[in-house]
Amino acid sequence: MIELVVLVYILLCAVVLWFFYRQNRREWLLRWVCVSAFPVIGWLFPLFWPDSLLRRGSKTNEELFAEKGKAEFELMDIYTETQANRDRGVLAIEEALVVNEHAERRKVMLEVLKQDAMAYIDVLQKAVSNEDTETSHYAVSMVMEVKRKLTLSMQELSVQYEANRRDPDLLRAYANVIRDYIRSGFLDERTLQQYKFTYLAVLKDLIEAAPDTDFAFEEKTKTELELKRYTEAEQTATAYLQRCPDREEAYLLLIQVYYEMKSHKKLLETLDLLKQSPIRLSHRALTTVRFWSEGA
Repeated sequence: MIELVVLVYILLCAVVLWFFYRQNRREWLLRWVCVSAFPVIGWLFPLFWPDSLLRRGSKTNEELFAEKGKAEFELMDIYTETQANRDRGVLAIEEALVVNEHAERRKVMLEVLKQDAMAYIDVLQKAVSNEDTETSHYAVSMVMEVKRKLTLSMQELSVQYEANRRDPDLLRAYANVIRDYIRSGFLDERTLQQYKFTYLAVLKDLIEAAPDTDFAFEEKTKTELELKRYTEAEQTATAYLQRCPDREEAYLLLIQVYYEMKSHKKLLETLDLLKQSPIRLSHRALTTVRFWSEGA
């Protein structure tokens, strides 16, 4: 009878542990041996063994995958990276928060603390609800710090903007802060709309003060589309194309405007202008040309 109870206990332990640790067979086996050899007290052993005990020997696919994401994260320089590298960095952090152990998640969050947290605001907001309370605490702290800095910068630059609306450097700085604030997720819908209109006003002043600022045309057009101000978006995108006829982005932006406006004729006219231009098209532009040409 005792032997039967012990056998049932061992099998039950194996099933329970397999449910929680089936992705790491080495850890499952170690825990099973402990709880089988030392009933009840064996369940407490994992609280005291070092993390390195589970990292010896061959590594699982999940561990290799997490290490790859961590390596990419450590090599990032967010002050000089391209947008593609930034996207990879964000993905690596998201993966680490999902598949890594709690200790590794905390290390990732501490690394983010040393970087530009605003670049990872979306990931941080997801990490706020992480099941590891310490990781969640780090995320909440960083989100609050980002919000504090953004709010302070908004207040300071707003005062300077009211006093001087012709300084290109000031306008660029203010526009960047407003853009980050809009994308931060801190604002309710009504406040978000208000800031978008403020953003448009600042971008308009920036275009007048520094007409060679491409991103001002692009951001102004996209924001006008978000607000469904199609006439203004068309005017801004057209002005951008007239000023920069050698930039494919200007053509693509105007094509996007006409798509949103459902103006098929004007879209095809702009597409023809792009085809006739001497610009060496990127893969993105070529894909756009082929797509609309096939549907013409």
